[in-house]
Amino acid sequence: MDEPHLYSSRLIKNYIEYIKKFYPHLDTNSILHSARIAPYEVEDAGHWFSQTQVDRFHDVIEDMTDDKHISLLVGRYSASSKTSGLFRGYALGLTSPTTVYKMLEKFTSRLSRASIFEVRELEKNKVEVTVKLTPGVQEKPYQCENRIGLLQSVVKVFTNQFGKVEHPNCLHKGDDIGRYIISWEQTPATKWKRISKILFCIDILASVAFIFTLPFPMWLPLILAGLSFSLMGFVYCLILEKRELNNAINAQGEIVNTNLEEINIRYNNALLIKEIGQATSTILNPRNLIETMSGIMEKRLDFDRGAIWLASKDRTRLIFQFGYGYNNDQEILLRKTRFHLDNPQTRGPFVSSFREQKPVLLNDIHKNAEKLSDRSLFLAKELKVQSLVCVPIVYEKESLGVLTVDNLHSKRPLTKTDMSLLIGVASQAAMSLINARSFQNMQDSAKKYRELVENANSIILRVDMDGGIVFFNEFAQRFFGYKENEILGKNIVSTVLPATAAVEQDVRNLINKIKTQPEKRFTTESRTQRKSGETVWIVWTFKPNLDTGGAVQEILCIGNDITELKVTEKKRHELEMRLQRAQKMEAIGTLAGGVAHDLNNILAGLVSYPELLLMQIPEDSKLRKPISTIQKAGEKAASIVQDLLTLARRGVSASEVLNLNQVASDYLMSPEFETLRSHHSEVELQAELERDLLNILGSPVHISKTIMNLVSNAAEAMPDGGKITLSTQNMYLDRPIGGFTQVEEGDYAVLSVSDTGIGIPAEDLDRIFEPFFTKKKMGRSGTGLGMAVVWGTVKDHNGYIDIQSEEGQGTTFNLYFPITRKDLAGDKAKPVWEDYKGRGESILVVDDVLEQREVAKGILEQLGYEVTCLSSGEEAVEFMKSYSFDLLVLDMIMAPGMDGLETYRKILELHPGQKAIIASGFSESGKVKEAQELGAGAYVKKPYLMEKIGIVVREELDR
Repeated sequence: MDEPHLYSSRLIKNYIEYIKKFYPHLDTNSILHSARIAPYEVEDAGHWFSQTQVDRFHDVIEDMTDDKHISLLVGRYSASSKTSGLFRGYALGLTSPTTVYKMLEKFTSRLSRASIFEVRELEKNKVEVTVKLTPGVQEKPYQCENRIGLLQSVVKVFTNQFGKVEHPNCLHKGDDIGRYIISWEQTPATKWKRISKILFCIDILASVAFIFTLPFPMWLPLILAGLSFSLMGFVYCLILEKRELNNAINAQGEIVNTNLEEINIRYNNALLIKEIGQATSTILNPRNLIETMSGIMEKRLDFDRGAIWLASKDRTRLIFQFGYGYNNDQEILLRKTRFHLDNPQTRGPFVSSFREQKPVLLNDIHKNAEKLSDRSLFLAKELKVQSLVCVPIVYEKESLGVLTVDNLHSKRPLTKTDMSLLIGVASQAAMSLINARSFQNMQDSAKKYRELVENANSIILRVDMDGGIVFFNEFAQRFFGYKENEILGKNIVSTVLPATAAVEQDVRNLINKIKTQPEKRFTTESRTQRKSGETVWIVWTFKPNLDTGGAVQEILCIGNDITELKVTEKKRHELEMRLQRAQKMEAIGTLAGGVAHDLNNILAGLVSYPELLLMQIPEDSKLRKPISTIQKAGEKAASIVQDLLTLARRGVSASEVLNLNQVASDYLMSPEFETLRSHHSEVELQAELERDLLNILGSPVHISKTIMNLVSNAAEAMPDGGKITLSTQNMYLDRPIGGFTQVEEGDYAVLSVSDTGIGIPAEDLDRIFEPFFTKKKMGRSGTGLGMAVVWGTVKDHNGYIDIQSEEGQGTTFNLYFPITRKDLAGDKAKPVWEDYKGRGESILVVDDVLEQREVAKGILEQLGYEVTCLSSGEEAVEFMKSYSFDLLVLDMIMAPGMDGLETYRKILELHPGQKAIIASGFSESGKVKEAQELGAGAYVKKPYLMEKIGIVVREELDR
């Protein structure tokens, strides 16, 4: 084991200070070199020496000074040396030598670990000091002499004379302890104070005696003379005390200056640790942290230059990060330098400190050249390094890098105290770096996770165990139309999933299953709606997120839109059904056409000949009635043939301009309707015909028969009475809608017949248009061709049929007929009313459908406006960057780009307060209302009618 270090460097420094003062011709560096002691070790107040080292040093000192009692003299010098400033501070700050000797017990422990002092007061000017050696220590006689000199010097601080020391017991004479008895004379001020007190007492006693023995004229001068001598004694005493006090104050001033320097150093070190700690807690970027720490080191450390080197990610190189005190060329050199950590042959202070995790102190680089690598020597030469401290940056036994400092201009030697301070700084740096790197890794991981989640083309959300949404990725926000602040915290039911009792129960069951079986993955399909109201299909996968205890904390829900797949499947199924239906109807139509052709030839005689016979026979003939019956049967058969021809698609000529309102009104005034009412008196019929209904091209006869068949069926579906509603309306479809058949987008006049009857069973719905398919009682009513005629008529008019029916709730037939902008024969062109006529204002129409743009443009130009048309929201926003318009007409639904709401929001950023109206084929939705809240005016329902759009545009422009 290494020899214990017992003696503070202050003891050696006392010797050096004494030599410099009394032996100036001696070279102290040579003395230290001969004693194999480095100068920086002496300067380092935290350095301690072994017994062998101090013995060797004493031998060199004694030999060079040729003084056998050099240690005694150095001990006596201790009271006035700078090195023992702390000891002098104790002495001058206390009231008497006795008190100071008692403080030696504490003071000497700072100088030596080899012995223990005990002090006992014998008299006011005499104390006993006992010294015991610690186990294993063997002192030399010169150390005893040095101790005697130190004990003598204590008294000199007070009396300016060395104290008298008796040494009855000596460790070097075989005694177990060393005992020293120190006595001293009082100070001059103390002596004169005592003399002054004695003189004053004598003067008082003499004054009392003289009162009774001497006459007053003699007594008074003697008393005054005595008082004068006493007063002079007190004054001289005060002068001596003041002189001693001044000496003490001057000495204390020197000590205070020394202590202030020490305090400043310690304060600076404290600020260093504090600022590094603050940087640790506030800076979480590793590079910024290193740069900040380098700045703190430059500001707070007493070194000319410093640098921080860190290992590369693969731990094969030591790379310069930041430093201070270097010029540009030197810093460029440092940044190019790499120390190889993976090369076993590499030797140098940086790599050695990193590998061995030990600090390195080199006070003379050139004397340690054999320990350095070529790279280190080259770097030291280029940077003009003289001395160097290198400490490892270590965290939990792993080296992260090294911290280095050196002095270029300052000649102050580097010490172990400096090294200890830097070890503390390096330790703090290690924790700071690990924290910063951990935070950076966590941020990088979170960033990658967020990028993965946010950029995923899947719906990703997390819900708590009550179904509350706690995370909703950007794709989900775009898909459902909710902003993050609108959805977080709300329940998954009624937002992402439909708000039905069945769905709520399914969600509860799913959560319970995930709780009990967290290892399983659950998958479901759901039909739901976006915020806009659009129906979508989503396939969901559910995965539990577990806490540290293994309990389910949240549920990760990943959804993928399968609406297109569902729509495709539904379309495929519908196409198959339509194909089958069309093929069936085509086959039946072909058959019906052939049958009708043959029956027409047969029925010609049955209808014509009875009429001729009735014209030839008298009115009272008995044959008239049977012939009349034959005639009516023939006419009825002819009517059936006509239905067969309609079914065969051979009897309709859709070329006449007609209005469904007029056809419906004519039917309601017809004998057929009166007959129907007489047979179904308990049924109420209500007509709701839209004003300004647009015209269609078609056959009034076939449309009328279609209305008659639908109304007749509705009446028969209500045997106990009910209500039939016959209605018409203009409708524009922004996109195709599915139903009994798919209705394509476009402008339509819609005829609807609804009842409150028994409804149609689901299994019969697909067959109701088949000829002769009926649930009516045989022979009670109808031919079984009524609905087939309806089908054929609608198809001949290029229209569409949609049916909604529920058993026990009734049925609604919606017939969609494409509109025409042609006028009925005999109608006069409607005038442009002055109330809503344009005044040359500019209008921008934004619609993704060409036909709708053309209709809007034609109407508005006819009203007197200047019209520009664009086909998308994106195009409109870009166009509005360069132009402005008095009014916008925005289509609400424009797929697949921006809709009317988003387009209006973007345009408002360019033109705040921009006037606009919203157009759509559907009823007012949440988006329409949201656009109106932003400043848009009225909502116009398509298809466009001149009066309606003219009034709305005029009102908005005048608002």
